[in-house]
Amino acid sequence: MSTVHQDSLRLPVRILAGIGGAGLATLTLVDRGATRMHAMPWNWLLAVTLAIPPLLLLVRLRPQTPTLKLPKATWLMVAISIAVIPVLSALGSPYRGSSLLMAAAPLAATCLFFLLHDWLHGPDNRHRISLEKILAGAAAAVGFVSTMQWLGDVLSLDREVIFSRGLFEMRNPHPLGHSNYTAGLMLLGLPWLARLAWRNCGWLRSGATSAFILCLLALFTSGSRGGLLGLAVLVVVGIAISGMTWKRIWLIGGAGVLVAGLLAVANPRIRDLLGPRDPLSEPNLSTVQRSAMLEAGLMMGSARPLLGWGPGTTPLVYPRYRHALEGGADSVLQLHSTPLALWAETGAAGLTAALVLGGLVIFSWRRSPVAAATLAGYGVFALTDYQLDVPVIAAAAGTLLALLSAPASKPIPTTTRWGIVLTIVVTVGLILGLGHRDPTPGLNSRALILARDPATQDQVVALLKDSLALNPDQEIAHFNLGWLLLVPEPKKAEQHFRAAARLVPDKGGVYFGLGLALLNQGRPTEAAHACALECINDPRFLASPWWTVPEISALQETTAVEFARMLAPALPASKANNPWVEHQMALLRTLAPRLGQVSPGPELSYRRERIGYPVLMRNLDIAPPVDLYDVREDPRFPASVPFPLPPKGWLPSPRLLMLLDEPSDTRH
Repeated sequence: MSTVHQDSLRLPVRILAGIGGAGLATLTLVDRGATRMHAMPWNWLLAVTLAIPPLLLLVRLRPQTPTLKLPKATWLMVAISIAVIPVLSALGSPYRGSSLLMAAAPLAATCLFFLLHDWLHGPDNRHRISLEKILAGAAAAVGFVSTMQWLGDVLSLDREVIFSRGLFEMRNPHPLGHSNYTAGLMLLGLPWLARLAWRNCGWLRSGATSAFILCLLALFTSGSRGGLLGLAVLVVVGIAISGMTWKRIWLIGGAGVLVAGLLAVANPRIRDLLGPRDPLSEPNLSTVQRSAMLEAGLMMGSARPLLGWGPGTTPLVYPRYRHALEGGADSVLQLHSTPLALWAETGAAGLTAALVLGGLVIFSWRRSPVAAATLAGYGVFALTDYQLDVPVIAAAAGTLLALLSAPASKPIPTTTRWGIVLTIVVTVGLILGLGHRDPTPGLNSRALILARDPATQDQVVALLKDSLALNPDQEIAHFNLGWLLLVPEPKKAEQHFRAAARLVPDKGGVYFGLGLALLNQGRPTEAAHACALECINDPRFLASPWWTVPEISALQETTAVEFARMLAPALPASKANNPWVEHQMALLRTLAPRLGQVSPGPELSYRRERIGYPVLMRNLDIAPPVDLYDVREDPRFPASVPFPLPPKGWLPSPRLLMLLDEPSDTRH
């Protein structure tokens, strides 16, 4: 009777599995899938794809079916914790609704792990070989799509552009939409293509070898330094556990070193790291940002050490700590490190579970040496990026862990079966019942669209205030509220500009807005101080046509004095903590007499559009917001300066805010 009942659901189960696989493939291969999945109707496809593994596991756990084959107790407890900890973390988060939605990916990956473990340890021993071929085929498909799309990008460029920039200057973001994702996918797929080519002959070997070359090219064109480091570790670990003879190890190792050297020389990002660096040259932007991310992540986790801020909350929490960071950009709200992200978002609980899982992989490597080497290489790469919120990456991790997990020696008791069922039902219920999109990006976007009509100002102010009531740590709302309240309520505008400056200290226009708010309150000396700080943060403001406005022009002389005073060397040159910064300060001091001198001719006027805001907020259904600050620039000013102007935000945030908060008696 049970067999008949089991057979009656075999077809629906296969259909569900097919839908899940097709959904995962679509979200992976469609252009910019990692961001597209946060827009309608793709987010519905994402929801269906993530819902299928829990649903299939519940079907598999029905009383009428044979006992589910579970891994050993340690594997079981770690797998359950990976599903449960993110949900518990989200429940305690200040951003519970949006965080619960992000807890769906680890839950789905855990359920997939259980399903594959059960399937691999069934009566058919061919399942393991079948799964390895599926992994190789998936890698081939992704590598082909990635390389072809990158070649299409290259061919769309003019030949002069290719020769001037170099062929490999264009990083490969395909298919998921970011070059780091490309590197991660290739690391997870390359070993399975190598294994398929090694163990077969004829057309299968030729096809696997061709796909391997395409994937290797995709990894290289991603320009990811972490990806190449992960590949090196993958190769070393793979050779170490392969059981090869020393002669073959030396041959493969020598070839690997040669290839690595050629790749390093050809890759411009790695080549830049290998050469000597001028201490007065501009710091590497990527290095500065990653250092800032490390500081922010450590502080985030330290503030909530047990369960963190909740999965997916980094873009919401990061601004709280930006004032203390030496670098960064207002368009970067990520941590770019898996251990760091786990510490910040799930605290010690999530990080401990990941470390224990890593230990299990090390002790179980003999069950699947290829899976162990793959995870070793990807694990090193994961130190430089966080990708577990991408469905295909989470699914790949669950699959590789299933290949390594050891089965329990005894059948599971009925209580354990029902415990797993209850865990799935409760976690899914919490995600469905309490999870929802963060409403604040929609409020901000709607407000700034309405702001195009001056008659709707009261409504715009109300929307931005509603947004700040839900989350006060939003620079976008504070900044634009400041401009809206500048005339009717300058005191409140001042408060919002100061709040915005602490959330994004290098925001262009924030100190100018503060200066206008102070001027409207009859505080011209403080207004000049704020305008001087705007000139320091964004040197283009030195010659902004705003200085032609009579009320602002009256501040010009005082502002120039403040500008020169604030750029006075704080440390002797021999003790400067950043030679490049101190050098820029020395150069800018020479421009103090030119402050407010706008050359005749047409000006450049525009408003800044936050193109990346929908992506950062994981809501591509909103329009990119446009700030209310009218940027006015003299396009002839930079060309007339005898040296390149420092970029906006060149001065580290702590020093900017230190200058902002100077006591009034130091300004005279």
